[in-house]
Amino acid sequence: MKILVTGGAGFVGSHVSEYYAKKGDEVIALDNLSRASLLGTDIKSIDYNWNYLKENYDNITLVKEDIRNVNALEEYARDVDAIIHTAAQTAVTSSVVDPRADFEVNALGTFNVIEAARKSKSNPCVVYCSTNKVYGDNANNIKVIETDTRYAFDDGRYRNGLSETFQTDLCEHTPYGASKFTGDVYVQDYSERGEIDAAVFRMSCIYGTRQLGVEDQGWVAWFTIATVLGKPIKIYGDGKQVRDVLYVTDLV
Repeated sequence: MKILVTGGAGFVGSHVSEYYAKKGDEVIALDNLSRASLLGTDIKSIDYNWNYLKENYDNITLVKEDIRNVNALEEYARDVDAIIHTAAQTAVTSSVVDPRADFEVNALGTFNVIEAARKSKSNPCVVYCSTNKVYGDNANNIKVIETDTRYAFDDGRYRNGLSETFQTDLCEHTPYGASKFTGDVYVQDYSERGEIDAAVFRMSCIYGTRQLGVEDQGWVAWFTIATVLGKPIKIYGDGKQVRDVLYVTDLV
């Protein structure tokens, strides 16, 4: 197969690219290498994933491009079998500071991806990497109980977490949640109307190798980085909060 991975040099995207490359598929890893602006200039080897893929896989074509460039997207999507859309502005804090850039990447960028898929003669299927943030404040309306070590949902229906049928929105969003939700709904709409064959993954707390995490995004990796560098780890609230985590290759 021929696979287009947006954000192909990112944490999740590089693992997706590697997965298909190992299967012998032809992979186009498209990335604008913007992670450096989020992490700061003091982070060395910022293009590690890009270089890792280049050095290890001859069947991965690395393309430095931006999903906001619709013409480029349509060019690279014209003959692929699938598009795995992992490219995104990923930090809630950055979305508050610069909501326009967040919207242009997450909402308009996703629209560009599905339009490129719709126009492609090869009719590629699309996987959109969405987020648990699309549920807005709804999850906070479920009563929790406090135990000795953690908080837990009081309602037995949610003992194993929230399902994909849990209600979204009610407008309690950050700009990041709103922009990702916009992309989420557009992908659903295009799929429901038969414009494209697509699926939405509402991801939460993915962790693993080659993740360059910061305090507010990629926190599992950040705990490790902070420990190695001797930096403090902040505990918010009383420390009894619970988050699910999923290893990146299990996600893939």
